[in-house]
Amino acid sequence: MCTYNISINDTLMETIRPAFPDEAALEQWLQRQMDIIIIGFAAKQQMPTKSTKPLSQRLRGIAKAPEDFDYKKELSTRYDV
Repeated sequence: MCTYNISINDTLMETIRPAFPDEAALEQWLQRQMDIIIIGFAAKQQMPTKSTKPLSQRLRGIAKAPEDFDYKKELSTRYDV
């Protein structure tokens, strides 16, 4: 496990210290908080970046119509009863 020295505002620490029974419990809580932060950051780093293409361009190629498909005819007869 890596070890880093960090500085935390004393006033802030004094506001939360009464919530913990002892210094060891506080240190365990701080460790868990740092783990959560680092796991979240690492997960965001692994996510694919948002495409700069507009939605219409990103959707192209998802479904491919047959070569002889006539969009105009499809739209004109879609609601015929």
